[in-house]
Amino acid sequence: MKMLNRSLIGLLFGLFAASAAQAQIIVDRSVLEFTGASKVQDVEVRNSGKHKIYLDIQVDEIINPESDNPTRVALTDPRSAPVLASPKQLLVQPGERKRVRVILRESAGDKDRVFRMAVKPYTGGVKLNSGAGSQDKASAIKVLVGYDLLILSRPKAANPNLVVKRHGSKIEFENTGNTNVLLRKIVQCDKSMNNCEELQANRLYAGEIYEIDLPKKGDAKDFPVRVWRSVGLDNDVSDY
Repeated sequence: MKMLNRSLIGLLFGLFAASAAQAQIIVDRSVLEFTGASKVQDVEVRNSGKHKIYLDIQVDEIINPESDNPTRVALTDPRSAPVLASPKQLLVQPGERKRVRVILRESAGDKDRVFRMAVKPYTGGVKLNSGAGSQDKASAIKVLVGYDLLILSRPKAANPNLVVKRHGSKIEFENTGNTNVLLRKIVQCDKSMNNCEELQANRLYAGEIYEIDLPKKGDAKDFPVRVWRSVGLDNDVSDY
C-alpha cells in the first residue's frame, strides 16, 4: 500500500496530464529543503504554452510520512501555518515567468517536518456547441500539467542513520536516524558489477523500513546491491 501511495504521489508530482489546451506550466525545482538558518526560498513557474494560465497554490503538511497511510493536512490559516506560500493565486501569461515565495515559519524539532505544495492550473470552462458529437466534446476537454512539490524542514542536529540488512532474497533498509535519506538509485549486479538490474528507488523517512525482493538469488559477495544515497547535498555510494 505504501508503494502504491507513493506511485500516486509521483504521478501527481509529474503531471495531472498532457496539455490539450496548449497551456503548460514548468517549475524549476521539485524539492525544497530548509536547513540551518534558511527560512525563505523561491520557486520559479513558467508558462511554456500559448494560452494564459491561472494557478492555485496550496501547502499541506504530511503527518507521519513514514507510515503506510500518511495524513495530508491543508494549511489554510495563514496566522498559524508553519509554511506560507505567496501568492496563493497568480496569472501567468504565455512565455512569462513568475516566482512563488515559500516561507518556513516553524523549523523542525527533533525530526523532519514534511510538506507538499500543490501547483494547480485552471483555465475556466469550455463552451460546446449544442449539436456537437462525442468526438467534438472529447477534443474540447482542457487537461493541464500540474505539480506537487516536496518541502522538507530538517532538524538542526540532523542525523541520518541508514541500517541495511540482507535476508535471503530480500534487502531491508531502515532509517533509524531523525532525518530522511533519499535512496536515489539501487542496482543489483554480479560480483564483477556487470549485468545489473535497477530496483525501485525510494525516499526513506525517519523510522521507516523499506524492503525489496532481489531479482538475483544468492550471497551478497556474488550478487551485491549498490546504493546511491543522498541527504541534502551529501552523497555517497555503498555496496551491500
